[in-house]
Amino acid sequence: MIKALLLSSLALNIGLLLGRLSGMLREAFVALAYGATGEADIVVLMLTVPDLLVNILMGGAFGAVLIPEFSQQQDKARQLLYQSMLFFGFVFVGITAAIYWQMDVLASLLVPGFTQIQLDNAVTALGWVIWLIPLTILAGVTTAYLHAQNKFMVAGLGTLIINSTIIAGLAGIYYGDGTLRLLALFVLLGGFLRLVSQLLPVKPSWNPVSSLQKIHINKALVIRYTQAMLSGSVLLLLPVVARALASFEAEGSVSLFTYATRLVEFPLAIAVTFLAAVFFPRISRSFTEDPVQHRQLIRYGVQMTLALALVAAITLVILSGPYSRIVYGYGNMQESSLVVLSTLVAIGLASLPFQGLSVFMTAVFNARKDTRTPLLISTSGLIFFLVSGYFGLFGHGLPALMWGILSTYGLICLLQLLCLKIDDLSWGKILFDREFVFGILIALILSGSVVHWLGGQGLPVWLTLLLACFSALVSLFAMALCNKKLRFGLVTRLNAE
Repeated sequence: MIKALLLSSLALNIGLLLGRLSGMLREAFVALAYGATGEADIVVLMLTVPDLLVNILMGGAFGAVLIPEFSQQQDKARQLLYQSMLFFGFVFVGITAAIYWQMDVLASLLVPGFTQIQLDNAVTALGWVIWLIPLTILAGVTTAYLHAQNKFMVAGLGTLIINSTIIAGLAGIYYGDGTLRLLALFVLLGGFLRLVSQLLPVKPSWNPVSSLQKIHINKALVIRYTQAMLSGSVLLLLPVVARALASFEAEGSVSLFTYATRLVEFPLAIAVTFLAAVFFPRISRSFTEDPVQHRQLIRYGVQMTLALALVAAITLVILSGPYSRIVYGYGNMQESSLVVLSTLVAIGLASLPFQGLSVFMTAVFNARKDTRTPLLISTSGLIFFLVSGYFGLFGHGLPALMWGILSTYGLICLLQLLCLKIDDLSWGKILFDREFVFGILIALILSGSVVHWLGGQGLPVWLTLLLACFSALVSLFAMALCNKKLRFGLVTRLNAE
């Protein structure tokens, strides 16, 4: 089981790593061309709002609802795939048309602090790229199907495909005389190519009669989808609300906050939350087939998520300055903006353990077909964020917004641990297991010490970060050796060879 999980993790992680690296390159091109300016704010909206709306409208719900159905009823999986693409495709084309019709209202909600001229520019630019939504929705359905079949690599490369296409559009603007309309065209092209790349391994053979012979889109599935969508959407509203509040700050604050969020999302996706995607199909199957394995998978997943998140956090918090500079320290980006960005990134990175654990625990709820509880918990978290912001609990300005997000995720994790009850499974024994705690301490001390030393050596930024990543991997290996079962398995294998 461990070997299969590691192979699946490696396949997904390669795709995610390439996608996120291309995303960092994309952000670097934006900063190179526009810096942290009013025009950069418009470009950031163009590149983030379609995905943001997809995440709000979908909120990971396709994976949460469809993967258990694909995994537990594999004989009906293909029919459900066709029906889901047809049903959700039509629904979201209609939703996109409605959003396009009310684009001025949407822009006013997302960036209420913009001037009228800025709002008019934002409405025009968003109207071009909003049609990425149906393409992304269809890609979300095929991703759920591929993950249920344990095919992680192809779906993981989807981000690389769309980012590469967008980078080509940004390069055309920076090195040529392209316009934002050209960039919008490349955004839509990237979405189309991503969908095609995922349809190819699915090998669709459309047969309207057989695919609709028995309808699998039922009331229970739609209710679970709605609950899972709302749960994920509420969490996504945290950075959305924070960015809206940032629009009341100085010009360029929206882009600065977005840049910081991207730098936090990068290690979160490639080093932490990918585990939830890998474990999810297996947790879903074991829930009905093997309760012992179900508990074991949850134990492994929680401990691995925390280990990866803590090591990634301490590594990058110490190097938040160089980390910010290697992506955004070019072109029109000013030194004062980089200082603010570094502070925001350091605070955001401290939330990695909470965000990672929250994503994994939500996956466990969804695998057990309980989509209602995560919705209630996420809503409680959003209310806490809004109330704390209204009363200035964490102060004012961009750092206060980031502290609010960190605290909110901490509250959500606590509520999830209190609400998820599984027979013969103790969170205390999982989180405070002696071998696990000892291994975490070894990893954090080793990684933190080495990274702190590297930061004072005056090495090139790229080399410092590369060596820091290597140090993090070594510290994780040292932690793994603290586990008796893993250590015994490694010794047995070495002796056999």
